[in-house]
Amino acid sequence: MSRFFGISPELQLEKDASSRYLPVVIATMVFLASLALIGLFSINSAIGNWSAAVSGNLTVEIAHDSSIDLSAKMEKAVSVLRSIPGLENVRALSLDETAELLAPYLGRTDVIKQLPLPRLIEVTISENSAVDLLAAAKKLASEVPGAVLNTHRPWLDKMILLARSVQTIAAIIMMLISIVTVIIIVFAARTGMVMHQEIIEVLHLIGAKDSYIAKQFQNYFARLSLFGALPGLAIAILVMQVLAWLADRLEAGLISAPSMMFEGWIALAMIPVLVVILTTITVRLIVLGSLKRMM
Repeated sequence: MSRFFGISPELQLEKDASSRYLPVVIATMVFLASLALIGLFSINSAIGNWSAAVSGNLTVEIAHDSSIDLSAKMEKAVSVLRSIPGLENVRALSLDETAELLAPYLGRTDVIKQLPLPRLIEVTISENSAVDLLAAAKKLASEVPGAVLNTHRPWLDKMILLARSVQTIAAIIMMLISIVTVIIIVFAARTGMVMHQEIIEVLHLIGAKDSYIAKQFQNYFARLSLFGALPGLAIAILVMQVLAWLADRLEAGLISAPSMMFEGWIALAMIPVLVVILTTITVRLIVLGSLKRMM
């Protein structure tokens, strides 16, 4: 550990101006990679929440018709639904509740209630029960004309497909960030080799092994990577908290706050470690390869 955080005694790499801004570049890359990772786990958490909220829940919609008594039609629909085995917690939503559901999207509830809104019924499927939803929808439609049973499954499938696509894009972004980071480290290491070529030749003449020289380079660049990765990760977490705070202040269902499960926090904490390991391996391979060509 002392060697890792110590200086390179012969090469004096700490005085090298060419790699002075490498921590800033690494911090930027880690920040972007952390945001992509946060997006991956947040979307995965959102998919779980959607599935939990939608699966087992149904909605019955009765179209607005000013020529009939909608309240009586609602009561009949509730009675039909309660007679179907496997369905429980059948509850008709009032007009006020329907307006409140639409308020985040359409505005004031007093204005919404003036619109020709459909009437809604919430239905919950009993646990471990197999309900023939197609038969239930047909029975409801035949006894209550204009009543439509919605399972939400098509909507959920489309949202999951969109979420998986976004996750794939985030994973590709992380891969590209990793490739660019490696390229930057390669150029920085080769630049350092060129700038210290005379000292390296002297070390070779006095019997220094390639592994000894490579260790000075890899420890130095690993330190720079660590000093850049930690602030980049901290800023990404801070941005996530700010976004979560802003999403909570919206008080709307359009945008959900980014949330992380325990595995996500572990993955985030591993990013600086992985960056240091990647830097160490990359620099060691580059330096040893360059030293062999110099001999």
